[in-house]
Amino acid sequence: MVEYVDSLMRPRMFKKFLLVLFIATLLVFPGCRKSEQQSMANVAIPSLTVGMMSAVDAAPFYVALEKGYFKEAGVDVELMLFTNGQNRQTALQTGQVDGAMTDLVALITQTASDFKLIGTLSTDGDFPLLAKPGLEQKQAVSAGTMEISVTNYLIDKYLGPDHTVSKVYINEIPARLEAVVSGRLDVGIFPEPFASIGALRGLEKLFYPGIPSESLNIIAFTEKAAKEKSEALKRFHSAYAKAVKAIKEDESLAREALMKYIPNLPSEIRDSIHLPDFQTPRLPSTSFMQEIMAWTESVTNQRYEFSPAGMLDARFIEGL
Repeated sequence: MVEYVDSLMRPRMFKKFLLVLFIATLLVFPGCRKSEQQSMANVAIPSLTVGMMSAVDAAPFYVALEKGYFKEAGVDVELMLFTNGQNRQTALQTGQVDGAMTDLVALITQTASDFKLIGTLSTDGDFPLLAKPGLEQKQAVSAGTMEISVTNYLIDKYLGPDHTVSKVYINEIPARLEAVVSGRLDVGIFPEPFASIGALRGLEKLFYPGIPSESLNIIAFTEKAAKEKSEALKRFHSAYAKAVKAIKEDESLAREALMKYIPNLPSEIRDSIHLPDFQTPRLPSTSFMQEIMAWTESVTNQRYEFSPAGMLDARFIEGL
């Protein structure tokens, strides 16, 4: 009789044991998961602060920010917009930003200084020529540009073959635009989207297919950032590549980003902004860099002994 009772009780006790074990598991595992999540939250996400300029090149970066691509890639990115190159340069030298949008002429002259930058990614922009109607009838023209700048290089390429050009150096874009609108200058060169503002004011927006042969614009980072934040830079460039792909599928993403983040753009230019063919991450070729270096030497009257390879670092775009 005792053996029979024991045989009945054992299965019941085993079931109770399993029930207790199951309840204990439910109580313990949420605590483990919470602890694990807290540990992951305590791991610092790498961060970057990157300077943007008021140009169409900035669109993929702002799309990446808007769509959450930087966060998906595991990097915390702050984009800081600058309206002129001097403020951008100050921010770079004082460590306010890790890197910034710039151009090849600036990269070359910067490399020759004590504060070197490393180019990591060609960006895609447009520099249309703005002119009063009838430019083709003029042989001698006055042109507004910047002296040591890619815009000066482009004036030579755009107008040099067919015109005698008198250059007037006006650094500030609004002042340069007013000079062309008022007729004090025949032409001026402007980055998009500001060129579209000039077109809104009655100027012709002219493009020269095939010039330049490669992008003149580039993202460059400080040597310190390239050395100490390499993982963050890889993730940053990966998110950029994803944004470019998204824009190729829907270019309105770029237009919306530009209108939202670049201040004081009139709503009327939204659909007239000329968007470049945003390309997957790449860097300029050695031959193109040599061409721009030679042109820069002719303007600055300096000789640059360093090689193009010394200004660029392709590690962060490999495989993209």
